[in-house]
Amino acid sequence: MKISEVLKLYKEKGLPEREALILISKVLERSKEFVISHDELECPEQAIELLEKRLTGYPLQYILGEVEFFGRKFYIEEGVLIPRWETEGLVEIAIDLIRKNGIKKVLEIGVGSGVILITLALETGVECYGTDINPKAIEVTRKNSQMYDVSCELKLGEYAEPFIEKFDEFELIVSNPPYVRADAVLPIEVQYEPPDALFAGKDGLDFYKKFFERYNIQGKIVVMEIGEDQGEALRKLTGGEILKDLAGKDRYLVVIGN
Repeated sequence: MKISEVLKLYKEKGLPEREALILISKVLERSKEFVISHDELECPEQAIELLEKRLTGYPLQYILGEVEFFGRKFYIEEGVLIPRWETEGLVEIAIDLIRKNGIKKVLEIGVGSGVILITLALETGVECYGTDINPKAIEVTRKNSQMYDVSCELKLGEYAEPFIEKFDEFELIVSNPPYVRADAVLPIEVQYEPPDALFAGKDGLDFYKKFFERYNIQGKIVVMEIGEDQGEALRKLTGGEILKDLAGKDRYLVVIGN
């Protein structure tokens, strides 16, 4: 089939033309503009296979092997959480706190693809350390840090445990932890992502409860992403400040340990 016919067919099947163009461009290794202006060409079978895969709900970012975050492209693969736009707000808050407080050492708990930690290092020059319980996440973060020539010390393990001997040195702790309730029904796309990075018990608060019970945060600042319906519960739990995302929803927790 010609590219024009394929675009029409998959649009009728419910796939946005923008995504179809991106996938065809990837296979042809040409720009979207080239594909549009040469839509009389035969569409490669490999491209059609990718279009079919995308129709199942398989995330576009996993198919492409990349995700854009804070104006940069990062490597991503199945088995690692895909960064969302809300998390850019978390990074903006952290950058502001780093600059205002002269912070030098940052620990991220649950690095995922590394986009938060690496962006903080690139934007502010902080020393960065990170943990994750997922070996794949450590691997992907390492790959992204090498791509941007950022030196991050990464260790496999839960919470801050791998760096417990250095814990007193960290001035800022940042995390986009799992915060989805166990009984939540997720969109098909999200179901392809690692459940350990999403679910956090009956009320979605397990991570926060365990973290603030386990660690003395005196002299530190903690910044975490939260679920839109968790602000009041976390304000009561931590005494911290709840900030909203660009959609006006509760999304970020800031706790200053005095």
